[in-house]
Amino acid sequence: MVQDDGPVVFSGAPSVNGLAPGGPMCPDVAIVVSHGFAARMVLHSDLLAEARALGLTTAVISPDVTDTSLARLAAHSDTRLVVAPSATRTSMLHGEWRPYLFEDVRTNPALWAKHLRASEGGTPKLRAQARLRLGVNRLVRAAPALQGAFDFLDRSWAASPAAVTLLRELRPRMLVSTYPVNPMETSLLLAAQTLAIPTVGHLLSWDNLTTKGRFTAIPERWVAWGPVMVEELQRLYGVAPADAIAVGVPHFDAHIRQVTAGRGHHVVADLGLDPGAPLLFFGMSAPIFCPQEIDLVEWLVSELRRDAFGPATQLVIRPHPQNVQGNMADLSWLPRLQALAGPRVAIDIPKLETSSLLWNLDPADLERMANLIGASSVTLNSGSTLCIDAIVQDRPVVMTPFDPTPGLPWWKSARRIETYPHLARLLAMGGVTVARSLDDLGQAIRADLAEPGRLSEGRARVRREELFAADGFAARRAAAAWASLLGAS
Repeated sequence: MVQDDGPVVFSGAPSVNGLAPGGPMCPDVAIVVSHGFAARMVLHSDLLAEARALGLTTAVISPDVTDTSLARLAAHSDTRLVVAPSATRTSMLHGEWRPYLFEDVRTNPALWAKHLRASEGGTPKLRAQARLRLGVNRLVRAAPALQGAFDFLDRSWAASPAAVTLLRELRPRMLVSTYPVNPMETSLLLAAQTLAIPTVGHLLSWDNLTTKGRFTAIPERWVAWGPVMVEELQRLYGVAPADAIAVGVPHFDAHIRQVTAGRGHHVVADLGLDPGAPLLFFGMSAPIFCPQEIDLVEWLVSELRRDAFGPATQLVIRPHPQNVQGNMADLSWLPRLQALAGPRVAIDIPKLETSSLLWNLDPADLERMANLIGASSVTLNSGSTLCIDAIVQDRPVVMTPFDPTPGLPWWKSARRIETYPHLARLLAMGGVTVARSLDDLGQAIRADLAEPGRLSEGRARVRREELFAADGFAARRAAAAWASLLGAS
């Protein structure tokens, strides 16, 4: 067990229910934000303001309440920031081990790629550990009763007296988890369930259910992106239809509500480009997913400069936040990227906060990215959430899951990405063009420049099935769903 880390510390805005600052505030909803992308969904959107408009009081539990942007945004929404309990250890079964104990890793391409990366590309120690885990996976698949024993051990180890103490003092009426795979969120979910506090899952990303392995602590009810996520919850966790409410994605409201009438022309001009000319927007991925993507981008720039896409077409290249911060970053490619800037080519580096909350973006970055997408004639990425961002605005999407130089093993190659469950399902809807070679890529860009609406029906299907609706009111529906689940508790 982890040890109690002492008194709970509260910070942020004054209480909205009359309690003295620094004391327990008994919020209606406490939201756990352990990841920068969750901060974007909860704090960079109108979600907390919409909750307040419904009369709900809120608190955000985060590992870093010294983050000035979090504090500012929380204060603006009359939300108290609460320091998350720091665990002295997490479950030995959490993370690397858990998928092998509760999933068939060989049939899930995302999990299988992670296994092969360790068993084929890791150090001798990592290779041995990965092969041991696969052996245990085979044993557990042959004797499913073992899963119950492992689950008991995992939950017992992840239980945190500090998390129980925090929730007992804070006394929320409901706990919302945005990233249940995180050990701190696991401990808080288990603590809430121990204290009979209703729990809700409200996931920060569309791939969390199918690429992260089974969660240790499973919330009782869910707020989902759209029908696809609802179906996944029913299939993977047996969630009853009444316990999952599809609302859309709060931070995607920015693509409707924060894009200027000129569709981002001011951002394009700020980058030194011509707002009236055709624009390609390439959103990069972390090198761990696409090790040769910098080569692909260099090829694209060379094609652009020989006017392969027309004499006026421009390009903005935006690294993913994971490119520039965290354990997946590889800055060795950065000088090559910066060298590409010049006539008709601009680099837009995402603005990240100084924070212990990984990949926590400056709040203004979401509006900037939404306007760049709005200004784009064609968007390109290897298989990130940018696919969905662009489809919200009905921008043509070209996906690039290939290596410019063939020969990489599957587990290392970008070509594995389109087999991941969430992306395979997206591609089946027909709203995205997949380029599997440089020739394919050039042809796809020219086709979308010539006929932007050619896959509009597929993109409309994506908006219906992945997002429920893309109308700028997802935050309002999400807050209403919180209120409804709170009332049903």
